[in-house]
Order: sequence, then C-alpha cells, then structure tokens
Amino acid sequence: MSLTESKIIELHDKKFDKLFEKHKAEWMEVTGNAYQVTKDHVCGGKPPRQDDVLKVLTPMLETNETLRKHQEETKSRFKHYRDSYAEYMIDAYFKMLPLEDQ
Repeated sequence: MSLTESKIIELHDKKFDKLFEKHKAEWMEVTGNAYQVTKDHVCGGKPPRQDDVLKVLTPMLETNETLRKHQEETKSRFKHYRDSYAEYMIDAYFKMLPLEDQ
C-alpha cells in the first residue's frame, strides 16, 4: 500500500478528510470488518498487512452510499479516489491498532 503525500493532498483537495472526520465511526467499523475478514480468511488468523486489507475493503466501498454521494458532490467519481480513500482509511485504522496487531 502506498498512501503517498500527493494522494493525501489530492484527497484533501476533494474534502475526503472532512468526509472521514464526519463519519469516522462508520469508516472505522467498515475498515475493522475488512481487517477481521482478512485476518480470519486470508491470513489464517495472523495479523494482516495493509495491502491484504485493501483487497477486501475496496469492494466494500464500491456500493457505499455515503462515499458515492461525496464523490458525486465533489466531482471525484474516478476509481483512483476510492482506492486512495481506502488506503487513507486503512492508514488511520492501523494507527489505532496495538503494535502486535499491525
């Protein structure tokens, strides 16, 4: 996973940071679900890597109405925004985890 500074700037330009803060509990729950599914079904119970979680989280976001509405309002419907936002969510989630679960 490569959440670069340029991706962060691009997300901030389209107010994805505000979207994240406004619905933080929802985003952390979705990311936590993706983390747990990845841990249980991809990594055999071991803590997953961020890229593995990304593969599970990305399809979960494709139909998320909150995200789709934001993308429509900010004219950011391209797939790369959704992918970068998923990386942003995972980055925030992993910062909350204890070191042994990262």
